Amino acid sequence: MLIEDVRLAFMNMAANKLRTFLTMLGIIIGIAAVIAIMTVGSAQTAENERQNSMYGVNTVSVNMWLKDGVEITEDTNTADLIPEFKESMLDKMVQNYADEIEAIAVQTYLPTGGPARPENSTNDRIYANCDVTGVNPGYFTVNKGMVPMKAGRVFSRKETVEDSYVCIVSDLLVKNLFDGDADKALGSRIDIPIASDEDSLDYTYTIIGVYGFSDMAGYAGVSSEKDISTTVYIPFKNAQALSTDPSAKKISNFDLTVIPGVDVIQFSDDLNSYLTSLLPADTNDQIYVYNNQEWIEQSNENMRKQTLTITMIGAIALVVGGIGVMNIMTVTITERTREIGTRKALGAKRREIRLQFITEAVIMSLLGGVIGIAAGIGAGIIVCHFVQHIPPVVSIPSVAASFLVSVGIGIFFGFYPADKAAKMDPIEALRYE
Repeated sequence: MLIEDVRLAFMNMAANKLRTFLTMLGIIIGIAAVIAIMTVGSAQTAENERQNSMYGVNTVSVNMWLKDGVEITEDTNTADLIPEFKESMLDKMVQNYADEIEAIAVQTYLPTGGPARPENSTNDRIYANCDVTGVNPGYFTVNKGMVPMKAGRVFSRKETVEDSYVCIVSDLLVKNLFDGDADKALGSRIDIPIASDEDSLDYTYTIIGVYGFSDMAGYAGVSSEKDISTTVYIPFKNAQALSTDPSAKKISNFDLTVIPGVDVIQFSDDLNSYLTSLLPADTNDQIYVYNNQEWIEQSNENMRKQTLTITMIGAIALVVGGIGVMNIMTVTITERTREIGTRKALGAKRREIRLQFITEAVIMSLLGGVIGIAAGIGAGIIVCHFVQHIPPVVSIPSVAASFLVSVGIGIFFGFYPADKAAKMDPIEALRYE
């Protein structure tokens, strides 16, 4: 019986091709909109997770700053107000959380005067723009996703403590200064301009490591790779010695990574309470601790809410499409009144008449849904590639849900006209002109 209903449905749809297509159009547009939105939303969420994970899902950032409302007068020495993690505080923290902390990263920035060059080079065409940052060895563990080491090594503890003139450079700098030969670069010396007061002096550093630079997309408008500025990392103590900025002499913030398996969110709360307890009672400073895991979860939740909101708007088209199905099915039943009367006169039961027209409505909705899914996936891929410039991610649950929604629309909006047909009086139906 069902096979016969399906055959009759296709025959009726084939007899009214244009009307059938226009009826399905609302469903096609609605499903396509929902699938496209979900595809782009899933891709944005995946890209968001990828970018955030580069900073480390186990990374915790710790900051110290002044409390609100601290009075500053003309006689106040602002350098004295710069918050600072005392060495004793950091030592106590490391001892207290020795089983949970993997590495700690501190950094300070230095003003630079321009391009780096091979030591004593006089060739103006051989250069590489750079900025300079002072870091400790743990920096490369905490930021291994952002600064992956490709050759050489990181700073030794001795080099960090003794203010050594060694550096770690990007593979792009190596490409510009040493033709991309990392082995040639390691052990070579380069002159780096660093601003000191109003002057810029060249300081000579020995390259001990090379990291991979991956932010090329951010410099799409730069005409030459030589003009892309990459970071040269020098020992933290060395940067502090060269800097004229009072804030560079103090550690007001740092990052750390916890050992895998540690609850990052709970650890952050505990660390915040612990460090706050180490502050003097009369201090004007306060501690703030946050973690990437919490940020990633919040960011993903915001993305999901945004996608859901836009999807709900797109779903309005589905309701319009469903109303179109109900409207056309009502017209179809009116046109086929004599057919319905004939079938009932020959013994067809109400449920058989009802099933026939619900089947037709479901098939029409399913065809629209399938076409809409294909169109939505195609539109989502195009938007991801050419607008967002991110890898597309087709949401399989949304595809399955759209398929089920198509069936649901056919049943829901097809039931009323089908039920109306089933309740027709056969005698009145046969008299209908």
